[in-house]
Amino acid sequence: MTEPRSPSTGRPPGHVVVGIDGSDGAMVALDWAVAEAQRRSARLRLLSSYAVPYYGDPGMAGAYGIEAQVEAIQGEHEGFVTEARQRATQMAPQVVVESVVTLSSAAAALVDSALDGDVVVVGSSGRSGAVADVIGSVATSVCHRAHVPVVVVPTSWTSKGTAMHKIVVGVDGSPAAHAALRWAHEEARLAGATLVVVHAWHYPYSSARGSASETREAMRLDALRQLEAEVDALGPRAGDGASIETRLVEDSPSKAVLDEARDADLVVVGSRGRGGFASLLLGSVSRVVVQHSPCPVAVIRHDGA
Repeated sequence: MTEPRSPSTGRPPGHVVVGIDGSDGAMVALDWAVAEAQRRSARLRLLSSYAVPYYGDPGMAGAYGIEAQVEAIQGEHEGFVTEARQRATQMAPQVVVESVVTLSSAAAALVDSALDGDVVVVGSSGRSGAVADVIGSVATSVCHRAHVPVVVVPTSWTSKGTAMHKIVVGVDGSPAAHAALRWAHEEARLAGATLVVVHAWHYPYSSARGSASETREAMRLDALRQLEAEVDALGPRAGDGASIETRLVEDSPSKAVLDEARDADLVVVGSRGRGGFASLLLGSVSRVVVQHSPCPVAVIRHDGA
């Protein structure tokens, strides 16, 4: 059988990899992942990983009792995957579904399984739960470590199906923002959605926001030129099947993006913007947006990040 090809690139479309752990959050993430696999004509990979509790020191009698638990724990996760496969097949019978159950940490398994061209999808919190407004440890670790796009889906996300109408992307002139814009544009093209490009700027002096001054106006115009340059950098692809709107906002970058996200279907951010330190794999803006966005957030890593 001939392997399916992406209609835009002609290459095999890769996988949409989704973490499955039996939680409500994982099921919400699964629904989004199924829709994404449909949009990309990609395979869906269900990945569930488990850890085995260990008692006693190696060689002691207490350590051998754990072996009896391995089969039961593995069977539980295979059950999670079976349920997820049935749900995915009902939603999209045409999507090819693969499944993997592995003895590993969840974050490591998701990161290690993803190849170039794949997309990883995780719920904002898993079976262990999470403190309010803080994404779970697995989602955090995957966002920090993955070299492919990672989509974090809030457990409260209720939209179903493949339709997306509005995608928001934040730009700031950084390489990661350029990568985020390119990915967001492709996603908007595949979904037939409007792409809203947001650029925030800030007047650092103490005069009132509404006051007119040459300095303020010069900074606003400079920010506007940067926003226009970001969109122009898309080149010929800018006119390829996606409607693009721009927003120049005088506010903090995270608030500007989150305000625009209120009625969006997806937000896209770079893993680290202009203000990020090289040692921080997930910048402050992307972290705040992932934690507080009402809709799924895609975090895009630049090759040099």
